[in-house]
Amino acid sequence: MSIMAALPIRHAFFSASLVLLSTGCGGDGPDPAVPQRPLPTYLGHETDLFDDGIEPRAVGLELEKPDNPLQDPKFRERVITSDAVLRARVATVTTREEDSGAAFQLSLRVTERLAGPHPPGDPFTLDVGRKSASLGVLKNFNARLVGMSFIVFVRRYVRPDGDSELHFHLTQDAPDVKKAAVETAAINSVR
Repeated sequence: MSIMAALPIRHAFFSASLVLLSTGCGGDGPDPAVPQRPLPTYLGHETDLFDDGIEPRAVGLELEKPDNPLQDPKFRERVITSDAVLRARVATVTTREEDSGAAFQLSLRVTERLAGPHPPGDPFTLDVGRKSASLGVLKNFNARLVGMSFIVFVRRYVRPDGDSELHFHLTQDAPDVKKAAVETAAINSVR
């Protein structure tokens, strides 16, 4: 075969290889941990809704009679704006000592998806820094949280460096809370 006859074959092979590489053939597709959508910035009212907090009643500290979740405007707003509302069980609690003090990491396993279009994966991890509203609960309950079940509201935000992070709010895993979350999501989907 002459060099001139082999050139189109080599060119066709090279072009096909580039097409396969650029389309990601042979890969597993996009990484589910990397959001394929624009993410909000964690500012303002969002920091109040997804405060990285654990409600005291969620760990058995009844400070007052629980409110009806359907009467709580923050509850409704959390359901509607969450990437996911989940029932999840704490698998591990890890303590990290940082220059600024203790920080925690919760690893959770999803037991049921209640609402939301973008669940974080299973298991998923929540970081709790020293400024978190739930730091006192974590310091006092630490390893006792393992095995506890919560209703978890999670939302992913973009960080200033362009990466993303999850923020959350945990409440008690109770039948009325679960029912309220499912009903709120259903009502909102009809609108």
